[in-house]
Amino acid sequence: MTVQCESAGTIYSSVAPAVPRELFPSSVESVFDRLECIAQDDNLYEEGEVRPTTETIQWAKRVLLRVIPRYYLRTAEIDVFQGEIHVTWERGDRRVVAFLPSPGLLKLYLEYPKENGEMEHLLRSTSVPWAINSFLKWLYS
Repeated sequence: MTVQCESAGTIYSSVAPAVPRELFPSSVESVFDRLECIAQDDNLYEEGEVRPTTETIQWAKRVLLRVIPRYYLRTAEIDVFQGEIHVTWERGDRRVVAFLPSPGLLKLYLEYPKENGEMEHLLRSTSVPWAINSFLKWLYS
């Protein structure tokens, strides 16, 4: 399909892939289903434990919607602790954890072995939801 932009006189074209690909595979839908149910599941909480707010759940969705490629979501483990949502990825002896304590705050934790065998622990805070991608690329490289 070719489209001409009259104001700029530029021609833009788009080509559909030979084999259509699902942009949001059903295999990652369970991650978002889990986020929807996380505040209602009484089995996840002890008596009096704080649950994540609706706004925190929406923030977690916003962050996870920016995970590219989407198949990284398939291996995500989602837990809650004292109102925070924790999303964990592990590969070998490396680990990335996204802590989502409140809307607009994303804490990224990395764990990996140093050359001497000791474990290195790094924690970064950001408000940028797509910052998680560089950490996941590192994990899966």
